[in-house]
Amino acid sequence: MNKIVLSVIAAAILSTGIAHAEGVKKEITIVANINDAIFVSKPDGSTWYDREELFAKDYTQTEFASNDLPVRVYTTDDEVNVSLIQPLTVARADGAQLADVAISFAGKPVVQGTALNIKQTTVAPGGFDNTYTLKINAKAPTNAGVNGTNGQYQGDLVMLFEPKL
Repeated sequence: MNKIVLSVIAAAILSTGIAHAEGVKKEITIVANINDAIFVSKPDGSTWYDREELFAKDYTQTEFASNDLPVRVYTTDDEVNVSLIQPLTVARADGAQLADVAISFAGKPVVQGTALNIKQTTVAPGGFDNTYTLKINAKAPTNAGVNGTNGQYQGDLVMLFEPKL
């Protein structure tokens, strides 16, 4: 009889939640973008650039340039429009900015407000597949204030690649 009473008491304690542990809920938003008209990536066909550095052209550190960044563009149409969503501002935390920032794609300047039309020439299964060079050039600030030009500058390059339909 004692074994049955202890079992009933143990069951009652467990069912009241005294020995119950709370779980931890975790969520991850998963996004996939499928666009059969255009795909833009590094030449490997799957990744994109996260962070790139502008290097001084010489010891004076007055002019800077990125490495040549190869960009692969696959489209179903033989033309693509490339444009800037916003101007590229490369600035220091105190507001000092690199001057004369220039972006080129396929050897042509990319300017905000004007789409650059690129003709795709290499035929691929179902469309066209070419690799172009993206390049960024800038100059050191001419009026950087009392802090001089030293420091870390950064900005976000936001481009739009659209198939010409």
